[in-house]
Amino acid sequence: MVGLFTCAFVRRSVAHPAPDINAISDQAITTIKCGMGRMYGNKGAIVARFTVDDTSFCFLNCHLAAGQHQRVARNLDLATILEEKSIFSLDPTRNSDVSYAYVGGGDGSMILDHEICFLGGDLNYRIDQRRDAVVNHVQAGRLDHLLQYDQLLHEMKTNRSFRLHTFNEPLITFAPTYKYDRHTNDYDTSEKKRVPSWCDRILHRSKDPTRIRPLWYGRFEADISDHRPVCGVYDVVVKKIIPSKRQTELEAVLTMWEKERAKLIAELCAFYGNTA
Repeated sequence: MVGLFTCAFVRRSVAHPAPDINAISDQAITTIKCGMGRMYGNKGAIVARFTVDDTSFCFLNCHLAAGQHQRVARNLDLATILEEKSIFSLDPTRNSDVSYAYVGGGDGSMILDHEICFLGGDLNYRIDQRRDAVVNHVQAGRLDHLLQYDQLLHEMKTNRSFRLHTFNEPLITFAPTYKYDRHTNDYDTSEKKRVPSWCDRILHRSKDPTRIRPLWYGRFEADISDHRPVCGVYDVVVKKIIPSKRQTELEAVLTMWEKERAKLIAELCAFYGNTA
């Protein structure tokens, strides 16, 4: 991918909770191109995944279609990325227990098979307001007013087919991160005078929303780029399956099912016997 870089660091105490235990497995990384008919990597995503104990993580670093009025193109880029089939090839030698880490009956070959997903990057969604109005509201600290005109939030709230409608984002409390004159605190003063917008975002997804707890969501003031970098800190609950306990629970469920099955069969026999 052009201009995208993904790097994952795992604390040693997490990766190796004991000298003979490696909690990290099923690592994989790939790219999805969306630019110029999916032939060029100027737009698209880097997708990385791994499991921690019995929880699968997927991280998407995205750069979507640019332009104030290209909301539909951005939506299509997301659909291309999230609906990519067999994005990760399956390793026939991998431990079968890894399947416990995935959700929805998936095997980890698709993005939404993963239990915990983080999607971020330059998503390029804009604020649908005039530039001078946006600048005035930012300077006055009226961010709540501007958020109602944010294209991404609008799509998440109103577009049922939008691919990020199952994702969540912490409340934005920082000023729009794009577009600045480099090495200044001034929004774009070039001929184009682009509308300041929250282009840079981080969203998350889990089947159980309580598994991810945002701790901080904000921006830093590095001014070497025309964007301000955004950072998120999260507390994530990771599950670990104990095989012996799982087997005990499975046997208990099967016993309950056999009792229920016998009951249903008896009721059916009685019903059809009475109607014969």
